[in-house]
Amino acid sequence: CLIMLDVVVIGMGAHGSAGLFHLAKKGLNVLGLEQFDQIHNNSSYHGLSRIIRMGLYEGDTYLPLAKRSFELWRELEKEYNEQILYMTGIINIGNKNSGIYKNTLNSAIKHNLDYKDMNNQEIMSKFPGFELSNDLNGVFLKEGGFLDPEKAVKAHTQLAIKNEANINYNEKVLSWDDKISHIEVLTNKRTYKTKKLVIAGGAWNIDLFDIPNLPLSVIRQVVGWFPSNNKSLFDKNNFPVWILDDGKNHGYGFPEYGNDGLKIGIFNHLNEKVHPDKNNKNITAEDIKLLSDFTKNFKDTNKGENYGVCMFTNTPDDNFILDKHPSSENCIIVSCCSGHGFKYSSAIGEIISDLCNEGQTEYNIDLFNISRFN
Repeated sequence: CLIMLDVVVIGMGAHGSAGLFHLAKKGLNVLGLEQFDQIHNNSSYHGLSRIIRMGLYEGDTYLPLAKRSFELWRELEKEYNEQILYMTGIINIGNKNSGIYKNTLNSAIKHNLDYKDMNNQEIMSKFPGFELSNDLNGVFLKEGGFLDPEKAVKAHTQLAIKNEANINYNEKVLSWDDKISHIEVLTNKRTYKTKKLVIAGGAWNIDLFDIPNLPLSVIRQVVGWFPSNNKSLFDKNNFPVWILDDGKNHGYGFPEYGNDGLKIGIFNHLNEKVHPDKNNKNITAEDIKLLSDFTKNFKDTNKGENYGVCMFTNTPDDNFILDKHPSSENCIIVSCCSGHGFKYSSAIGEIISDLCNEGQTEYNIDLFNISRFN
């Protein structure tokens, strides 16, 4: 006889692990299922650092989420007793017409954030690691920095277990079926019965959601680390997290942390669509060229020796999916992130637990409704 669980959460990445933690804290009988190990490199979250910021060029809906996320990351650090959040400040750079620059500036003014509008000379004098063309300006925001994503996932999963959640690693979900009275989840090891199901399978959501014609695309994403002979240039105590639209590419990156050198990524990289089971982890000459060319925006960087591959799962409008499943009232679907979701995962975990427990949340998540794709 199968024990009836309160909630099964599929996927122990950024959002699944946060959701499991908040559900377990509410005292529910919960199980997390993960097809890989606790920390692995098939995910959308690995790679030592993820941006967190208050200056939001995506729109106002994200602001309450950002505020709450900061609070929850700090609570998590206290509870886990390790640093997860590093406040370095963030600078968003682009020309006068670039959304990155323009929308950040408007958001900073509108929401009264602590910001500084800077021209290229001011940026290079404050942060000598930059080498910028004359047409570029930047908005520096004090409220920004990065999270250690591996540590964040570890903290959420370990603390969920401390709150009596169970997690089964290396167990792959094959299918699920809403039986009205409960949901059955079939894995490669056994079947589970649960009152509620949360699907937070990252790049695998395309298969797991089982929604016809859902316009999600999985993009292969590569990042590289570029060392410098001048160690102080990209030290996290004096170099910020940055997002930079140089007119040709839209890049992002981090001061030195964990690996040797400045970390650089280009949003959506080569726009190479993949299936998550077949994501090519080999680094190509084209990958290296794209990232190396972007180092022209920085001083004194050497050839990158170190590269990593992950995946972005994108929606057509770059907003998340956070909703009830269209054909199953008791199934919550969580698909971030179009490359900008990790920072919010602490708050989204709380929303997941609200939706499972109360059927609703105080946050306005209308922007993330699945019905917008009909």
